This record gives sequence, C-alpha cells and structure tokens, in this order.
Amino acid sequence: MKSKPILPATICRWVARIMGTLLVLALVVLAIGEGVPNVFTQPARVQIGFLALGLLLAGLVGGWRWELLGGIISLAGWCTFVAVEVGSLHRLNLFLTLLALPGVFFIVSAGLRRWRA
Repeated sequence: MKSKPILPATICRWVARIMGTLLVLALVVLAIGEGVPNVFTQPARVQIGFLALGLLLAGLVGGWRWELLGGIISLAGWCTFVAVEVGSLHRLNLFLTLLALPGVFFIVSAGLRRWRA
C-alpha cells in the first residue's frame, strides 16, 4: 500500500491548528487567572481591543472548519488589536507576533489547496 505524501498545505493547516489551539488555551487561562473586567465600563479603546481579541479568537477557532475565512477574520482581529492597543512597534512583542501566525498559516494552507486543485 502506497502512503500519501505530506503536502505543504497539510503541514500549514496542522501548524495553524496546533498554534491556534495553544494560543486560544493560553488566552483563556490568562482570562481566568486575571479575571475579565466588565467590558461596558471600560474606555472605548479597551472595548475595541476586546472586540478585536474576540475576532482573533473566533478566527482561530473557525479556521478549523473554514481555513480561508478563519484566517482572514483572525488577521483582521489581530490588525485591529495591534492598531488600537499597541500603537507603536516598540511594544510589539513575541506573544503578539505569534497571535498572527496561525491566521497566516490558515490563509497559506487555503491558498495552496486552491492552487493545487
């Protein structure tokens, strides 16, 4: 029986899924440990940051089923979060950069699958 070769799209898909799951779990643990404040009593900038983070997480979870859409939503949430919360590249750290990678891998995987078809 011949084994199927591992395609680059499959590698990208599983890297995105594993990284996305670990990042979602890390953010959930942080939210449980720190507690989530009442979003409606926060300033508008913080509310937009929470919305952006929610989009990012929804994209990471949705990427399991819909790679392209999940990747786009995840990156849109990440870009919004970085624009609102960071503001300058001096505060862009490794964790924030890692939040973007699963979305990129989901989009690359979807592109590779469509290109191959």
